Amino acid sequence: MTGAPRLLAGKRRALAALLTALALGEAVLAVLFAAALDRLLAHPPGAPVMPLLAAAGIAVMAAAMLLLARWVGEDFAQSFVTDCRAALFEAAVRQGEGGSDARWLTVLINDMAALRNYALRGTVRLWTSVLAASAAALWAGLTMPQLREALIPLAIGAGVIMLLVWPLARAITVQRRERGRLNRFLVRRVRAELAGAPSAKGHGFRKLADMSGDLARASVRRAWGAGAMDAAATLAGLAAALVLVWQTIGSPTTAGLAGSLTLLGFIAARLLESARALHARIGGRIAIGRLTALVAPTAEHAKPKRKPRPKPDTLERAVPLRLPFGPAQPRTIPKEPRA
Repeated sequence: MTGAPRLLAGKRRALAALLTALALGEAVLAVLFAAALDRLLAHPPGAPVMPLLAAAGIAVMAAAMLLLARWVGEDFAQSFVTDCRAALFEAAVRQGEGGSDARWLTVLINDMAALRNYALRGTVRLWTSVLAASAAALWAGLTMPQLREALIPLAIGAGVIMLLVWPLARAITVQRRERGRLNRFLVRRVRAELAGAPSAKGHGFRKLADMSGDLARASVRRAWGAGAMDAAATLAGLAAALVLVWQTIGSPTTAGLAGSLTLLGFIAARLLESARALHARIGGRIAIGRLTALVAPTAEHAKPKRKPRPKPDTLERAVPLRLPFGPAQPRTIPKEPRA
């Protein structure tokens, strides 16, 4: 293996196609459930058994599809993490004793969870969420004219989320750098304390406190960025619902209000899921970059070769004889006295 594994390789291609199909199926079921609610509310007084059974059947199918998507997504993520762990172990074996174990431990501690989130909640989930939301929004815009103005806040929310990608990526980079520095410091200090090595600068409690504070501040900045994305998606969904309700005030009929709100809720939920998928994807891409740089078979990571030792005869001829004081004198071999 010459680098980090590809996300879409081997059986993961088929799993990604299945996840895409499941996302489209979720959009179709959301549209059908909204239509079933409208028919149920428009039914004359009595016992609307068939519309109720149809809506219940669609709800059960949607729940089963979500369960299947969760199972397939976890299989996809674990397959990717397994390949990444194998690549990291292969690189560690190839390097041998030529590197620092703190760097390997940092990747194993920090990056495996980020890679799992990248595969499960990152790129693929972003594709499927955007696909499902786009399909539902396109259907609503073409077949439901009353929803066209309500889709505007959702589009604005999507634009705001895209603008927040760069500052969030920068915050995640800073946080991961601070966490890596802290982990490497802990590995070095724990090894030194267990070995009983003396330290002129103390045990490192002050530096540990400073580095922990830097990591805490970086984590708070990352939380602000991720929270801003979630807030934008939530506000867009609520604003879309308010626009729809405002339009129906004073209308002679509100039979389609429930179905329209359900469809808008589905689109808003997928928008929120897309924001969280962007968060996971950014962290995963940073981890992929670190893993690629670590497992690349470069000369820097190759096992150092030992220099050949000089032969004894060469050492005897080339090394001059040095006295404790004074300049170096040529080495002479005393002659044996004649009999």
